[in-house]
Amino acid sequence: MGIERARVVEVRARAGAGSGYLVGDRLVLTAAGVAGRSGPAEVRPAGTGRWVAASVVWSGASGGAVLDVDDPSSLMASPDRMPWGRVSGRRPVAVMAMGFGPSAAPADWPRDADRFVGHVALGPAGDLTVTASPVSAPATAGMSGAALFAGAEVVGILLGGDRPRAVPSEAMAADPGFAALFGDRGLLALVPVTAPASGFPIL
Repeated sequence: MGIERARVVEVRARAGAGSGYLVGDRLVLTAAGVAGRSGPAEVRPAGTGRWVAASVVWSGASGGAVLDVDDPSSLMASPDRMPWGRVSGRRPVAVMAMGFGPSAAPADWPRDADRFVGHVALGPAGDLTVTASPVSAPATAGMSGAALFAGAEVVGILLGGDRPRAVPSEAMAADPGFAALFGDRGLLALVPVTAPASGFPIL
């Protein structure tokens, strides 16, 4: 599948503002630091002006969160199942994400998404370190919640800021609440992804 611009959404909630990605008919993957632990939120697809109500249905200790969109028909994305992956091996894996940087424009003005490109590497504790490419859009705090793709698979969530990090898909999948949303009978299969990532060149 790979990253699809039609699935990229801007997110705002009581906890903050950031990015997200439609990973189901009505479910948006984002960061817990953006969505908070519970309560209402709003999302809107890249390039549109209309905000759509949503609510937090999962927020995990890993740093990921999932929103349920009230009116999924307004998002206009294909119903394909999301391919999940986990970074494997010692070599850095090329990744891409789409999200939103800071803006001084009024909140109801449409915004297009920026493109983050770089690499992630598996740390000793199972965490993912992030290195941005020189040609990438900055990984600002507004990029937090953007889905990180390695080829066709989602391998994590970007956490933007002065020192960008990533929440691995593997850490989210270990939470029964997350697996129940996306897995078959609560089990979520993760495809091992090694460098070079399938369908995505090393930068």
